[in-house]
Amino acid sequence: MFLGVDVGGTHTDAVLTDGQKTLAAAKAPTQARVISSLNAVLSELLNGADPKGIKRLTVSTTLGLNSVLTGTAPPVGIMVTGGPGLDLNPKDWGPLFRELPASQDHRGQVIKPLEYLTALSSARELAQKAETIVVASKFGPKNQTLEETMFKAALAAAPGPVMAASSLFGRLNFARRLGGTVLNGAVKKLYDLFLQDLEQSVRERGLTCPVWILKADGGVMDITQAKEKPVLALAAGPAASLLGLWALVSQNSRQSGRDETEDILMIDMGGTSTDLAVFSQGPLLTPEGLTLAGRPTLVRGLLTHSLALGGDTDLEPRGEEIVPVPQRRGPALALAEGGDPERPPTLTDALNVLGLADLGNKAVSEKAFEKIAPGRAQAKASQAVEAVLARLKEAKEEFIRALNRQPAYTISEFLVDRQLKPTKAVILGGPARTMAPLVSQALGLPTEAPPEAATANALGAALARPTREAELYADTAAGTMSIPTLNVSREIPARYTLDEAKNDLLAAMGDEAVQITQAEIFNQVSDYGASGRVIKVRAQSRPGLI
Repeated sequence: MFLGVDVGGTHTDAVLTDGQKTLAAAKAPTQARVISSLNAVLSELLNGADPKGIKRLTVSTTLGLNSVLTGTAPPVGIMVTGGPGLDLNPKDWGPLFRELPASQDHRGQVIKPLEYLTALSSARELAQKAETIVVASKFGPKNQTLEETMFKAALAAAPGPVMAASSLFGRLNFARRLGGTVLNGAVKKLYDLFLQDLEQSVRERGLTCPVWILKADGGVMDITQAKEKPVLALAAGPAASLLGLWALVSQNSRQSGRDETEDILMIDMGGTSTDLAVFSQGPLLTPEGLTLAGRPTLVRGLLTHSLALGGDTDLEPRGEEIVPVPQRRGPALALAEGGDPERPPTLTDALNVLGLADLGNKAVSEKAFEKIAPGRAQAKASQAVEAVLARLKEAKEEFIRALNRQPAYTISEFLVDRQLKPTKAVILGGPARTMAPLVSQALGLPTEAPPEAATANALGAALARPTREAELYADTAAGTMSIPTLNVSREIPARYTLDEAKNDLLAAMGDEAVQITQAEIFNQVSDYGASGRVIKVRAQSRPGLI
């Protein structure tokens, strides 16, 4: 049996499956300390079951993504050094961005060295305003000398975590490398606490199976890697939903005996955020890296778009209008116990007033809208729902346009050589059944909410195929090649090529379903000129369903 858990901002969902059918499902409110929610759903699913019969537990969460989408993630201090080419715009990185007076060229050689005391002064200034500091040099993957100086200075000045961009992402593309590292720093403490709660809950429930954390690309990583690189799991919630949709579509295709080839728009609406994706004979994969909370990154992932819009989204009056604002301050007023009386109503409250939902204390929802528009509560609630649907339609059209402006690839890395045009929508998440007819009318698409809509994300996590990674490192000057995780090493000729490195890594992994996820070659330069090449190749078994 397989366990899947998805921890959302509002609810924690879990399923127990044998790989063919769902055996049990559970749902609980997500508490401030996640261990309470994990204990609740795992206890319910394991009631009467032998924990030794569980083959593995896979967990996904949107908590980190929600924190950056709603602006509640802690600030991150940024120290960088530049070099030739396009410079970063400080305005894009906020008030805690510092570019230090040092640089290196495109080969990695230091043009202008960095004084340690200069770096220390900047680090001390940033440490007063941010617990986490990240450092990055423009051509750091080729030579980390400048990053090492900034890293040492930040460690001496900052009480919290310090991260070096080239250690997290060993690829060029300065802005994407820095973007991913900044997001990693923003959610590091949140994930440390989350993973601590997860480990404790697993021990208390008597589970001895492997525990995996779902990544944004539909693959998995262990808890140790998740603690180091939580940014890889930042968009795991949308990935879990896509995998769940994939399982449901595949099941429906088998039952109907026909091939499901149409483009399907996925809308996964939770309490805090909504995720959009297009399913085209499988999930789509990012060609370069995900853009998360407006920041391009080098994080490989399934192609999704997230927006801060959900059942608990606040609806604030703005003149004669009422609009959704990108924040969640708690559950809907109708569901809150002793909540803030000054809080505005939410989307769920609006649905209550219109008779489209019957959740909690409807009188509280009605009172909130009467306060905004005396005698016109229903009209104002209807206006609020229309504003939410308009925002969703705008996001959907923007997402589809963006998809069709760039090459799109399936999870098997096949190019989709046509324009993507969804012919129907599938809505997942807690509000799915209530929202399906409204979304259908707003988007002009047939929209369905499958019976498993509320727990499709947990199902996707449970059915995610385990993946493994390996990295090859070759130095032609030293004449050596190694794949540390596979205990492979041998001598290589000076003319060893990138293609040879790829073939050697794929052969060593011995799995047909392996994808090359990174392949780079750098020229080494000594005082006497070119002296060899460094080759880095990383591969991962292809994500999918068990």
